[in-house]
Amino acid sequence: MEAMAAGAGFSARTALAMIVNPAKVVKSALERVPWPVSLSVSGLAFTLLFLQTGLDMHRVGTASAGTVVGFTFLGLAMGTAGMALVAALAWAVSRLLGGGCPLDWIIKAFCLAYTPALIFVSLGFIFNLSAGWNTAVAFGVTGVMWALMPLNAVLREMTGERLGVSLALSTLCGGLVLGAWALLGI
Repeated sequence: MEAMAAGAGFSARTALAMIVNPAKVVKSALERVPWPVSLSVSGLAFTLLFLQTGLDMHRVGTASAGTVVGFTFLGLAMGTAGMALVAALAWAVSRLLGGGCPLDWIIKAFCLAYTPALIFVSLGFIFNLSAGWNTAVAFGVTGVMWALMPLNAVLREMTGERLGVSLALSTLCGGLVLGAWALLGI
């Protein structure tokens, strides 16, 4: 039990360090982060983002309670399976460009890169429920944008520190994620 608690503490610190110094996390500690932790970061971030989208729409009368629940599960799928698909696409492109990172490493890194989004949407969820604000765009999209810095650090590692390629891939992946939210959330 103690070992599990120590592992969970390490994983939480690693996830939070992804905001402050993502390159260090990517290079030194990512292999030790368990799959469930990395998937739960992006899964929970997108679950809360889509839940806020549904709550915002419900508040203005354009979505039913069932739609809100549906959006919530759609967010969970986007944050887990969707994130894995975007990571796999980036992996395929990086392989064409000579990258050698394994696919499982890349999926875990992509999921952890959404730690800033998780923090932003958590704060947004609090304001959504306590103050009645519509928060999906203000907090959710902002959080997804803040996740681009750690995502770029992951992509730089994947592409052998090639900044131009990693910036292009960050833009592509970020655009895919935001585009999917816009298409699915409306």
